[in-house]
Amino acid sequence: MSSMPEEIRRAIREMGPGSTLEMNLRSKAMFAPLILPVSGVVEHLDQPYGDHPRQQYDVYTAPGLKGAPIVIYIPGGGFSGGDKRQDGAFFSNLGRFFASKGILCITANYRLSPEVSWPAGSEDLSRLVTHVKGKAAGFGGDANRIVIFGHSAGAAHVASYVFDPDLKGHEQVAGAVLSSGLYVLRTEEMRPNVALYFGEDETTFARRSALSHVPGTKVPVLLTVAEFDPVSLATPAFEMAIALTKRDGNPPPFLRLDDHNHFSCICGIGTKDERFSGPLLDFIAACTA
Repeated sequence: MSSMPEEIRRAIREMGPGSTLEMNLRSKAMFAPLILPVSGVVEHLDQPYGDHPRQQYDVYTAPGLKGAPIVIYIPGGGFSGGDKRQDGAFFSNLGRFFASKGILCITANYRLSPEVSWPAGSEDLSRLVTHVKGKAAGFGGDANRIVIFGHSAGAAHVASYVFDPDLKGHEQVAGAVLSSGLYVLRTEEMRPNVALYFGEDETTFARRSALSHVPGTKVPVLLTVAEFDPVSLATPAFEMAIALTKRDGNPPPFLRLDDHNHFSCICGIGTKDERFSGPLLDFIAACTA
C-alpha cells in the first residue's frame, strides 16, 4: 500500500513520463519535506578516492557499527552532471536511511563528460570500490559485503563496472542494483548526451554496451523501473532482465515503482513510502547474508 500523499501522486501523474530538469526540481521539492528525520548518523563528507576533484565520496555510518553490509550509491546526471550531495536533502536521504538501518552507506561522484568519455565512469567505480574495501573496517563496514547501487547514468556506470570483462566488478561486489539505466547502445536510439560519453562510432557500441557482457558473470542483480520513466530509460531494464534470465535460468528480481517518475523513486527513499526502500533492504540482506 502506498504512503505517498495523494496530491503528490496526482502531480507526478500529471507530469507524465520524462527526465527533464524541471521534473527533477519539482520532484525533489515535493519529496524533501517528506524525508523522515534520522538521529545518530555520523557523516564523513568529501572523502577522496583519487586526485580528480570529482573523485570523492560521502560516508554515512552509525556509532558502534561493525562488520556491517555496505551500500555504495552512484547518482545519475546524464553523464555530464549530477552530484552525490546536491542539497540538504538529496542524496543524504539515502545515506541517513541506510545508516539508520545498520548499513554503511557511501554516496560517490565520478568524472563527467565532456572532460572524459567511456570507460572513465566505470573505471572510477572500480577505483572507488577498491578504495572502499581498504577503508571499510574503519567506518564499520565489511569489505566482503558490498552492494553497488546506481540510478540513471549511475546505473549505466554500475552495469559497465559489474559486467565489463576488463573491470570484472562482478568479482568485487556481493550484489548490484540497477535503477532506470542505459545498458545497450543503438544508433537509432542515440541521444546527444549519451553520444558525448559513449561516442558515435556504431562499430564500438557492442563492446561499450554492458548488456553484451552479462554471460559468464554471477553477481545478483535487482532491476528497477519507475512507472513514469521515459521509454529510453525503461526498456533497457527489460532487455537486461532477459539477459540475466538466460544467464541464471530464472528471472532476476524486478521492481516496477508505481506512481513514481524517473526522479521521485530515489527521492522517496527515507520517506514513509517504502515501496522502493523495503525491497532494497531485502535484496541487500539476501546478497550480504
